[in-house]
Amino acid sequence: MRSTLRWLFSNLGLIVLSLALAFLVWAVAVEQENPTVERRYPTPIPVTIPPAPEGMTLYGDTDVQVYVTLRAPRSVMESLRPEDFHATVDINQMEEGAYRLPIQVQVDREPVRILEVEPPEITLYLEPTTRMTVPVSVRLEGNTAIGYIPRPPIVNPLTTTVSGPASLVSQVVEAVAVISVEGERADIEGSFELVPQDERGSVIPYVVLDPAEVAVHVPIEKLSGFLEVAVTALLEGQVASGYRISSITVDPPLVTVYGPPDAIEQIPGYLQTVPLNLEGAKGDITAQLPLVVPEGVSLVGMDEPVVTVQVSIVPLEGSLTVERKVEIQGMEPGFTATVAPETVEVILSGPVPVLEQLTDEDVRVLVDLLGLNPGIHSLEPQVVAPPEVVTEAVIPSSVQVEVILVATPTPER
Repeated sequence: MRSTLRWLFSNLGLIVLSLALAFLVWAVAVEQENPTVERRYPTPIPVTIPPAPEGMTLYGDTDVQVYVTLRAPRSVMESLRPEDFHATVDINQMEEGAYRLPIQVQVDREPVRILEVEPPEITLYLEPTTRMTVPVSVRLEGNTAIGYIPRPPIVNPLTTTVSGPASLVSQVVEAVAVISVEGERADIEGSFELVPQDERGSVIPYVVLDPAEVAVHVPIEKLSGFLEVAVTALLEGQVASGYRISSITVDPPLVTVYGPPDAIEQIPGYLQTVPLNLEGAKGDITAQLPLVVPEGVSLVGMDEPVVTVQVSIVPLEGSLTVERKVEIQGMEPGFTATVAPETVEVILSGPVPVLEQLTDEDVRVLVDLLGLNPGIHSLEPQVVAPPEVVTEAVIPSSVQVEVILVATPTPER
């Protein structure tokens, strides 16, 4: 026993050195197998702000996300998920005032070391909570259609309660509903969001309105002597045979006229252009045409009584059945082939003028024998036609092709 103890004491340094070397070898092996890496985690982490003490409001950078740079074994780094991170700030020592607080990030995984947090701090303000009642107002933006005018809005309720940090609540003088009347011809009615504003019309942040919306009715009144009428294009002549009119547009489609009530009453609800001649037309037509305006009536907002008329003219669609001989292509030397049936019917559709001009060379029916071995094959013929023409069907849809190897004559001796 004594000899054993004596041996241990005499070799203690060697034993410790051996253990240290063994640990070092193990650590190197582990590092090579699962190396430590440094990386910025790609997903931003939201910062959770603790609730403010009772009777106080906490505001400022309350909607912040941070990026974190980490050091961890590669296997751990690749397995991290956003829910493994928790970012927050400590507000326990806060009193009324402004503070720059460091963001604290924890990770529910080991071993992970946080190297950097961006941004490292946020600014928060702590103030007593207060509330007060402010009036509701409506601001109309834009212009109604010509000949119409907005009347004073009807609002319900007339007041709202604003609550939040005392210094900000004290700046709110009214809650404003902004409503656009641009181009309107009829009454506006609905619920509209309120915006807290100070005496200069600036929006006050970090406060809450209750209610946050109000019901508003804006009467839109038609002025006497004004009338909004449609514009129609007067067309004459016939387009070319095989074509049709697909659409007609007028810009502007509506105009406002002004005049004495008796003259306005004589207008049938529309104004026509001077005639546009379409005789023989085969394509789209765009023209600037004067309007026929009754005497004593004037157009509002137009320097000249002229509108733009666009007429779209397209070919009529039709169908055509043609008979074509089946052509062979891709046949290798030393082979011959027969096709049954030799001719097929092809049903085509497309613009009538194009169909009427088709020649035998414009529509061909082909079968490709490239790579086929001798024997009988059932093939679907392919139709070659102009791009405007659609092949609806081939009758029959397949043909029988017999590929024959031509016998090579034996040379005479």
